[in-house]
Amino acid sequence: MLLKEKKCSDDTRKKMSAAQSTSQAIEVTDLQEKTMTSYNSINEAARVLNIPKSVIDKYFSRNQTKPYKDKYTFNKIDS
Repeated sequence: MLLKEKKCSDDTRKKMSAAQSTSQAIEVTDLQEKTMTSYNSINEAARVLNIPKSVIDKYFSRNQTKPYKDKYTFNKIDS
């Protein structure tokens, strides 16, 4: 019997991400587009921005202030 991969909608992914108690909400500033977007988790931001999660993790662990690829800055949102 073959198992089918279950696809989740973006809305469902957001709900699942918000339900995880260990999620860290972050705000991403796109310096080129001059926009700020909030995400419920680092994983969600990485997926939407199409960058590795480790990039955002290292940004915070190294207390970086320089924009990633001269485009994105990341800030943790206190819950």
